[in-house]
Amino acid sequence: MEIAESTYYDRKKRAATPKTEPLSTDKRGRPTPGYSLTVTGIPISDEQIKEWLLELLEGEEHVYGYKLLGQCIRDIHQVIINKKKTYRLCKELGIL
Repeated sequence: MEIAESTYYDRKKRAATPKTEPLSTDKRGRPTPGYSLTVTGIPISDEQIKEWLLELLEGEEHVYGYKLLGQCIRDIHQVIINKKKTYRLCKELGIL
C-alpha cells in the first residue's frame, strides 16, 4: 500500500476509539473575562456593554454592523473593545 506501518495502525486505532463530544461543543482558547476596561482602567461588565449596544439600536431604522457598533461604544463610552468581542456580544444578543 506504500504507507508507513505506523501510519496504518495509528489510523486504525483512531477509528476504533469513540468520540465523547462533537467538535461544536468543544471550547477552545482562553475563557472570556466577562468585562472590558475603559481608557482610565475602570472595568465595565459585558452586561453593561450589552445594554449600551441595545440602546444604540433602540429606535433606529438603519442597520448597524458590529464594527460600527464597537466604534460607537469606543467613542461614546471610552471602552477598550475590539471587533471580535463586539461580534460575540452582538451574537449573544441576537442582533447581528
